[in-house]
Amino acid sequence: MKIKLREEVLPASGRGYVHVCPHCGAELTLYDLRDGDQAYWCHACQKGQRIGEVLAEALRPLAQTG
Repeated sequence: MKIKLREEVLPASGRGYVHVCPHCGAELTLYDLRDGDQAYWCHACQKGQRIGEVLAEALRPLAQTG
């Protein structure tokens, strides 16, 4: 039996959001991996996370202009 420790609150769509590092807040770069998956990488922290493991803290709404 799998127990949830906390409820993740992720948006239904990634549109309107930018992926940022949950450690330093810098924008993440998307890369294709050798196994066919994709991952985000923070060049400042030298840390990454796979697409399927994105944390809620890694999503920041885009600034609305106009």
